[in-house]
Amino acid sequence: MNDGLRIRRVMVAVLAALFLAQLGGGVYDMLFSNYMSDVLHLNAEQRGLMELPRELPGVLSLLVMGALFFLNEVRLAAVSVLLAAAGTFFMMHLGSGAGLWAVSLCVVTASLGLHILMGTVDSIVMHTARPENRSLRLGQMRALGTAATLVGALAIWLKWKFNDDFAWDYLFIIIVFIVSALLLFCIKSPEFPRRKSIKENFILRREYAVYYGIETLHGIRKQLYMTFGYWLLVNTLQQPPGRVAMIVLCAGVIGLFTQPFIGWSIKRYGEKRVTIFDSIALSVLCLAYAFAPDLLPAHWAVAVVGCCFILDKLLFAMGMARTTYIARICGERKSDITPCIYTGIAINHVASIAYGIVGGIIWTSTGGPQFVFLTGGLAVVGAGLLARKMK
Repeated sequence: MNDGLRIRRVMVAVLAALFLAQLGGGVYDMLFSNYMSDVLHLNAEQRGLMELPRELPGVLSLLVMGALFFLNEVRLAAVSVLLAAAGTFFMMHLGSGAGLWAVSLCVVTASLGLHILMGTVDSIVMHTARPENRSLRLGQMRALGTAATLVGALAIWLKWKFNDDFAWDYLFIIIVFIVSALLLFCIKSPEFPRRKSIKENFILRREYAVYYGIETLHGIRKQLYMTFGYWLLVNTLQQPPGRVAMIVLCAGVIGLFTQPFIGWSIKRYGEKRVTIFDSIALSVLCLAYAFAPDLLPAHWAVAVVGCCFILDKLLFAMGMARTTYIARICGERKSDITPCIYTGIAINHVASIAYGIVGGIIWTSTGGPQFVFLTGGLAVVGAGLLARKMK
């Protein structure tokens, strides 16, 4: 068998495993807010506090990746999926009487696995694609992840028409994670730059400062979708899991087409222009999130926030511009790519943790979402201004 055919077969197996891993992760994220609200009965402030154990693994993943420096990216992905499966297993056994410490431990374990997986997927693409095609290939990989989420949303939507037991959902997630991990462990991995020590996994250089700055501000932006957008639908607008899954399903269908297009746009127009456009579009969404629930009738508010949620999900894919930007400015230092991606994730999550807690307190003290989304909107504007300094 020639090398080209062998590499293609290996990459097909890697893609299949990553599809399953992202399927499990998509379903887990989709159910998270409903599980916190309907089963564990957390209020808005407690939900905001849950972002500490949920986002802290974004920082811890840098340390874990450093400790596992002897594993290449594919093996790291396998370990990450097993961690996610373990956290999900313990989560499904929690009830309404569970303390916040028990919930936090389960969330940390599952989230650590999902965050390591997040960086590993991008790193695999950056190392295996030709430099001029990185944004295209990353767009295709994101489309694959969207397809996985789409399948998960469809399964949850159909399942909740007949059964409203969260235990079956979590059992499905665990099985999918385990199959993915087994497949990844069986793959004879392609070669990646080898790291010989823990020190090689921590990189802070002046030339990467703009990338790290934008990642910081987008950590705040992420909370507007991942936490407060979901919470607005679930808690304020009282939308059930089936309805949330349907909204995610719509976003997934559209994303299958827009994500490869965004990858092409990054190649055509450059990371700077795409990042600035992302900032402008998100600023408009923040205004709609903030005021639609109070200014519109209930059914119109659900429609507007649902549309904002879909657009927010689609715009998330523009984060590819940051990944291709750091890979490009690393240049010949290919060994910097994976550590820089994980360092960016860590910085992103420090900001995300802080705003998750602060945003939850703001929501509770003001009694509504307005100031949460308006404050986050300022960070979005700041990211657009900082993007003007991208090379």
